[in-house]
Amino acid sequence: MADFVLLLASLPWLVLAPFNVVKVLLNKRSPIAHKIVHPVSEKCQSECGIARMWATCFWSAQFFLAAILLAAWARSRTRPIGAVADIVLIVAAAKFAIGSLLLFNYTRDIVREPVAIGGAFEIVCALLLIRSALANTSQHVKKGQ
Repeated sequence: MADFVLLLASLPWLVLAPFNVVKVLLNKRSPIAHKIVHPVSEKCQSECGIARMWATCFWSAQFFLAAILLAAWARSRTRPIGAVADIVLIVAAAKFAIGSLLLFNYTRDIVREPVAIGGAFEIVCALLLIRSALANTSQHVKKGQ
């Protein structure tokens, strides 16, 4: 289960994040942007350097959080996930915060449903990561006694 959770939480961002960083850096309009953000938000990002900076920070952070989970998954192949539970829990906390902020921005009518779904996905992945890390940590501790 832990392997599946780590891959589930990382793979979408490993694909989406690099494309979005490039898109933001080039200041190119996405062909599906109107389905993801409101036109006012899209216009704001295209006209505001600070908004693009924060967007690149967000997408870069998402990529590296996903890379950390992928590294944890690779380590879990040779040792119990409990050995890297602290790292997984930190990433889970970040995913929970990001998911919550995405949902908050949906309630403020800044982003559209696909982003809200992404936010819910982040929260579910965070909860699964926490559950998996804690369960494996307790198993790791029991074996060590």
